[in-house]
Amino acid sequence: MVLFPVNNLQLLFLSFQDIRRELKIEPFVVIETAPTHTEEVQRAVVNESCPQCHHPQLEYYTKQLRSADEGQTVFYECPECRHKFSVNT
Repeated sequence: MVLFPVNNLQLLFLSFQDIRRELKIEPFVVIETAPTHTEEVQRAVVNESCPQCHHPQLEYYTKQLRSADEGQTVFYECPECRHKFSVNT
C-alpha cells in the first residue's frame, strides 16, 4: 500500500498482493515442472517407398485441412530418414 499526495488529496495505491492479504486469499501456486507423461503414438504404415531414401514403408496420418466437401490431406513420414511430405487426396 502506497500513499501519494496529489493536490491536497491522498491517493492510495493497492497492489494485488495487498488485496489478497486483506481478503486472506492464498497466493497462486506456481507449477515449476511440465507434465512428464508422454504418449507414444503409433501411426499407420503403408507399403510405399520413400522418395528420398527408398525405404519400403512410410508412416502416415490424415487431416481435414480444407472444406468438408473436399478431400483430406495425407501426411507421410519415412521412419528411416524422417523425410516428410503431404498429398491432397
